[in-house]
Amino acid sequence: MLTPLEPLKRHQDVKMIRTKNAAAWLLSSESFRNWRDSNTIPVEDCIRVFCCFGIPGAGKTVISSVVIDELYSQFHEYSSIGIACLYADYKDQNNQILVHILGNFLRQLLTTAQETIPKELIEMLAKIKRQGRKVATEDILALLRIRLQQLKRAFICIDAVNELAPKVQQQLLDVLKELGTNYNNTRFFVTGREHVENEVKKRLQAMQQHKIVISATRQDIEEFLRQQIGDDLDADAMDKALQKDIIEAIIGKSQGMFLLPALHIKMVLGMTTKSKRRKA
Repeated sequence: MLTPLEPLKRHQDVKMIRTKNAAAWLLSSESFRNWRDSNTIPVEDCIRVFCCFGIPGAGKTVISSVVIDELYSQFHEYSSIGIACLYADYKDQNNQILVHILGNFLRQLLTTAQETIPKELIEMLAKIKRQGRKVATEDILALLRIRLQQLKRAFICIDAVNELAPKVQQQLLDVLKELGTNYNNTRFFVTGREHVENEVKKRLQAMQQHKIVISATRQDIEEFLRQQIGDDLDADAMDKALQKDIIEAIIGKSQGMFLLPALHIKMVLGMTTKSKRRKA
């Protein structure tokens, strides 16, 4: 009834390719801890919006998945803390419209936080069902406001905001501004390509923001490559010296991206002999 979107399926897919210690540097940073733990900090000093921008293939989606899991891990036992996420996808723009996105957030904030669902919210949903009509954006916003009033904190994470249709992107950012302005318990995590940075900054300027530029680190790329090589079933076509040479060569051509090393190592491991792998 609320939404056809299922971002947790995408989340599980991303987790499958993620390395064990991916983005550990981010989780341990002071700015991230300020954003995550800001209930212990005066609201005027809180980072309310944490933004990660970067070139295509830099690893933004992997970082989003790490952040989402970190929130689940830290707060799953807290009944009054809700967590919601969206993985934007340009191939799904027809489905990722504002009412579906907000319905997705509401559904997750109702299920991740164990606080009893307010009677008012249940009655509103029942009324809409009796009327036999679709849930409208205004309905979802009213329901979101009821839930947010009840929660101690609500985290909303949006990956690849630039992949939303331009109109939907603007509408969503304006909703985040409205919710963030009226509810100090909200925290937003947003990733996107660098060209949307000014738009995000402008529309969410009412809240304190922190920005980092994402670039795949040598450590993260090396760990990813070692994991891929470790999963290789053709052991006879690999040895320690070749593994070292492959890793160094691929990292040297990575250009701050995960995408290029991922494509390169897939091609290399597709070769069936050591000589072919070395040439690749």
